Amino acid sequence: MEVTGLAKREGRQAPLEETELGQLIYERDRYFIDIGTWWALHVNLVNAGDQVFTWSWFFNTFSHSRFERSMCINRLTRDVEKSRSRLPSENTIQRDVACLLQSYARDIPTENKDPEDALECPFVELGLLSYFRTSGYYQVHQGKKEIPTHLLGYALSMAFEEARTGQDTFDISVRMAATQEGGPGRAFVLTSEFLLSLVLQAEETNPNKDIQVDGLAGDRRIRIRRMQPVDWLRNHYDMILWRDQHAA
Repeated sequence: MEVTGLAKREGRQAPLEETELGQLIYERDRYFIDIGTWWALHVNLVNAGDQVFTWSWFFNTFSHSRFERSMCINRLTRDVEKSRSRLPSENTIQRDVACLLQSYARDIPTENKDPEDALECPFVELGLLSYFRTSGYYQVHQGKKEIPTHLLGYALSMAFEEARTGQDTFDISVRMAATQEGGPGRAFVLTSEFLLSLVLQAEETNPNKDIQVDGLAGDRRIRIRRMQPVDWLRNHYDMILWRDQHAA
């Protein structure tokens, strides 16, 4: 609950308290149906740092697009040894990697299961990872994905402090947005090309012009309105509500 940003504690022994984000999701998407909710929670995990080190490491540092689980475990173990004085046990690392991969990977081919028996994690619906059962390899998907406009702003606001403080707008180069730890390129697993495509789509579909593109080819910049991540998600829910009302 804490690492996803839904709840917080004021101290180790203090009870969990609902955050502003948790309250917003409870009010607007209580049953976690909207894909934007899951993108927001995913971005929070990628930005949680040492609280969920494996998640942060996998999306921000691990650079292989095709791999076996054993390779992922070995690379994580090596990087943990370099960055930490106190190492987790081998079983802990193996368990963390297994949990992450199972949370995101869609089996190919899919198994024929009774829907009532399915235990698939909703993060699978983000389309970030596939698992080929025949070969035992995982494939990271770096191409186009269905990412709601305001969740791009959410990811930028999470990764760049300047994007959530102050007034007016903030400019970020597409290259920086693609490579910044916790930013949209890393969290959404997008190349600079596909990230720019997402930004252009956001500019076209956002009537408030909260996200725009500036500059010429080779020096494209993203201009976003400064606001807190929770406000980006609130605007996403507002847009969904507006569309539903006008479609009725």
